[in-house]
Amino acid sequence: MGTADTEPPAVRRRSRLGRWVVAHPPAAYVVLAYVLSWGYWVPLALGGQTVEAGVGRPSQLPGLLGPLVAAVVVTALVDGRAGLADLGRRMTRWRVGWWWLSVVAVLAVGAVGLAVVGAVDDPGDLTRYSGIDAAAGPVVTVVLALVVNGLGEETGWRGFLADRLLRRHGLTTTALLVAAAWAPWHAPLFVVMASFSGFTVPEVLGWVIGLTAGSVVLTWLYRGSAGSILLVAVWHVAFNLTSGTPGTAGTVAAISSTVVMVAAVVVVVADRRRRR
Repeated sequence: MGTADTEPPAVRRRSRLGRWVVAHPPAAYVVLAYVLSWGYWVPLALGGQTVEAGVGRPSQLPGLLGPLVAAVVVTALVDGRAGLADLGRRMTRWRVGWWWLSVVAVLAVGAVGLAVVGAVDDPGDLTRYSGIDAAAGPVVTVVLALVVNGLGEETGWRGFLADRLLRRHGLTTTALLVAAAWAPWHAPLFVVMASFSGFTVPEVLGWVIGLTAGSVVLTWLYRGSAGSILLVAVWHVAFNLTSGTPGTAGTVAAISSTVVMVAAVVVVVADRRRRR
């Protein structure tokens, strides 16, 4: 009788699961990211709890770490220590060209400019972030958002999933594939978060279009910066601050979202021409 026949069923199941993960890293990552994030958000939704801007409890933030944890786990299983070391380097990589840094700075400078000219009534509302207590102050809020929301999401969606898909697909295809997995991942937040729960069907469709445009721009930034997860995390949080806080509701959010959508179209057209 062979060794495999004498192994306990649990060991054989783990072995089969391990082989599947190694053979299908992107799919394994997506499944695990959903399990980890939804495992936290769904109980909040079932309990009728609502996340408010500037309020620390309840908070959606722990669920935002799902993509990061999933990326680390799958990377460890597939690529071992070498893969984890590479992931860590990309999470802290900041030595990129000035052009990529300037792109990230545009949103922050634009938000400050709008606040100065009076488009934002209370500049303090620019950092009233969903799930973070306003008493933490602007600096702590931005740092916490960068670590949990920025790196928490981008380590997975760009640093793992887009990174692997770019090895086989072009920029546009990769961005669309990531968006197809990334958008439904947010589903429980439409029940949990006050800023999402009132969306009408047209508003949800607009949100999906905006997220898809964001996926294109983020994938472009990620590829152009030689895989800087930190850069796309900063951009992600900068966009959230200029489109998803009480201080940016209305005019500022509309301007920010429109700029991203136009940028996405430009990137897609340029990518098509480049591939031709």
